[in-house]
Amino acid sequence: MKVIGWLAFGVLCSALGALAQDPAVTGVSVAYQVNKAHTGSIQTSGLTLPLKKKWAVSLNGNASYPLIVPGEVIVIDGGNSSSPSTLKALNASDGSLLWSQPVASGYGGWVGAAYDNGMVFADNYDTPGFNSGSMSAFNAATGTLLWTTSLPGQYLFTSPPTAANGIVYTGGAGIGGTVYALAETNGQLLWTGGVENGDTSAPAIVGSGVYVSYACPQSYRFNVKSGAEVWHYSGPCEGGGGDTAVVYNGLVYVRDALFYSTNGLTLNATTGALVGGFNSQYAPAFSGTTALYTESSTVTAVDLTTGGTLWTANVTGSESFSCSPIVVNGMVFTGTSTGMLRVYKLSTGQQGAALNLGQAISCSEYFVVPQAGMGAGQGLVVVPAGTEVFALQ
Repeated sequence: MKVIGWLAFGVLCSALGALAQDPAVTGVSVAYQVNKAHTGSIQTSGLTLPLKKKWAVSLNGNASYPLIVPGEVIVIDGGNSSSPSTLKALNASDGSLLWSQPVASGYGGWVGAAYDNGMVFADNYDTPGFNSGSMSAFNAATGTLLWTTSLPGQYLFTSPPTAANGIVYTGGAGIGGTVYALAETNGQLLWTGGVENGDTSAPAIVGSGVYVSYACPQSYRFNVKSGAEVWHYSGPCEGGGGDTAVVYNGLVYVRDALFYSTNGLTLNATTGALVGGFNSQYAPAFSGTTALYTESSTVTAVDLTTGGTLWTANVTGSESFSCSPIVVNGMVFTGTSTGMLRVYKLSTGQQGAALNLGQAISCSEYFVVPQAGMGAGQGLVVVPAGTEVFALQ
């Protein structure tokens, strides 16, 4: 199958100026990969090199990606055989526990969380009876349960939620797949959309589009309000699995692509047409005209206007990159399998810091509950490393 080259891709980026990118969020992390478009880019005051550890918190199980909002760092404690999965709000100043909410009895654990309008939304991994899932909303300041609602028709939920403009979205699998849209105020089910097959893809929200992508890939855009399917890009197969799509500058970056010359594809956000290809095991991150693609041994910075490589960072030996990067104040934060947090200057690729956190910084997306990843905001970079949560400043 033909994959259009990077030069054509760069030209198309310029031509799609009318489709504005989701801007870098200032100050808060509200979803997986920082923002609702999952671009991994943020500006936050008071964060410069050299970094130092502000606090660290040990959990009962593996830690999720953080939500970082005024005064709070909100994470999922994955729990263990004797302790349930728990949504926890930590004091941003010292890591002390502000509130916690355990997953409902019998459910398989919190998948992921999203923030909007002073509320935190979280969905469950699997459900009793194998006939529906559930989404819950909490007051972000107090942890008070606001509502819990059923997600009908599916029984396996590995897609973290994303919330924007009064609606929270997620996906579910089991028999085919379903995308769900719920009202933030009361959990009312607004619409559902059928997909193949509903696994491990946090919806990306940009403008009037909800974007999800599953194995092979099977990629979709739905209308945010009506749920109408705008387009469906169908790859050469379908099955379980998927990776979160990233939307930037009028293009949708989807992965888990099989039988192509690259493991990722770029699609026109308006039409779903195939535009180009890229290689990145982990979710790409974007800042300005730079894209960051991460494979196990390399992080590659690419100029989106020309398709040329700006710089490449490498690791050797037993160390491998194991997390999607995030870009904070012109610095690229990466995590590795040996627990190293490596920081590179976005403009040059020069390494500016390397901190050993003691546990692998693992952000695999494939059926991992809870979903892990890095976040930043409120003058902090927050990194989950196994059962530890580190806040750096």
